[in-house]
Amino acid sequence: ARHRELVDRAGALVVARQAISSADAVVCVSQGVARWARTQTGTPDRVHVVPNGVDVHAVTPATDPVTPAEGTTFTVGFVGTLKPWHGVETLVEAIALLARDDRSYRLLLVGDGPCADDLRRQADEAGVGDLVETTGAVDHCAVPGLLRRIDVAAAPYPPSEEFYFSPLKVYEYLAAGLPVVASRVDQVEQALDAGGLGVLVEPGDAALLALAISQLRQDPALRSRLSRQGRSRAEASHTWDSVVDRSLAAAGVLR
Repeated sequence: ARHRELVDRAGALVVARQAISSADAVVCVSQGVARWARTQTGTPDRVHVVPNGVDVHAVTPATDPVTPAEGTTFTVGFVGTLKPWHGVETLVEAIALLARDDRSYRLLLVGDGPCADDLRRQADEAGVGDLVETTGAVDHCAVPGLLRRIDVAAAPYPPSEEFYFSPLKVYEYLAAGLPVVASRVDQVEQALDAGGLGVLVEPGDAALLALAISQLRQDPALRSRLSRQGRSRAEASHTWDSVVDRSLAAAGVLR
């Protein structure tokens, strides 16, 4: 209701409560969703958390070598719907800060949404409109190819007390072998192993985001390590097969 659209809130709650109360296992994508689900049932022990996953066969790393620090251009990328709760305006601001000293930075925004015009206007007003590429809406099958154009992927979520998402983009970034810089918020921090699989920054702080991107650029060895570790974790823990297995196991069913 808050982030998208809900025509019949009361009816949706009735259906949700019936389903949650009657299920042998209620599988939620995040702790935030699970906390809510446990309030809707008399058997809260049946509520489990299994984060989203990624198709590691469709999303694969680029075969090109890591871009050197002094490369002609360095591309930061974001994939997702351009809506307020993704914090992309902070990413645009970070690119503008970086471009003050080095205009070889590029920003690739993959996706469309209600904030698209505002983001383009922000980039133009900051003098980096020529450094920002927006693809508009693309078919999901085109996303893996676009990910291979990115040197560092971003998930710049703003501060939020109710971050209940399990961001698909983060798992796609890992599967694509991309170094990730992201906001230190609930599910994102967990997906990045508390910073072991990426660089975490305080949400909403463009200066810290810019600094993290710059430091990653200056350290190709770190980028290579994060790339290998991210891909390995995606293959080991975040395939959709593993999501299915853990969801069935929560209900006592083995494939």
